[in-house]
Amino acid sequence: MPGLDAILLARNEEINQWLNENPLVLGGGALVLGLVLLGFGLKDVLTGRAHDKWGNEMQGGMANVMGIVRLVAGVGVAGFGLFKIAQAFL
Repeated sequence: MPGLDAILLARNEEINQWLNENPLVLGGGALVLGLVLLGFGLKDVLTGRAHDKWGNEMQGGMANVMGIVRLVAGVGVAGFGLFKIAQAFL
């Protein structure tokens, strides 16, 4: 019996084709994800506190580094989302 990875990979071509035909959906999702990352990054930088993926709290310089990483990732993902949204209308 194939694993979950094989099932998802087998259906991946259909999903990718649908997303290529509907870039507004992909752009909207990316824009929302980018804005969430931007929000968390901004909060981390302003408060000087951040949480890692296990829930441990970081303070000081490490929290600022994590916030900057999240800000950069958020700008990149939101930029991609805006590009796909613009591509949908052009």
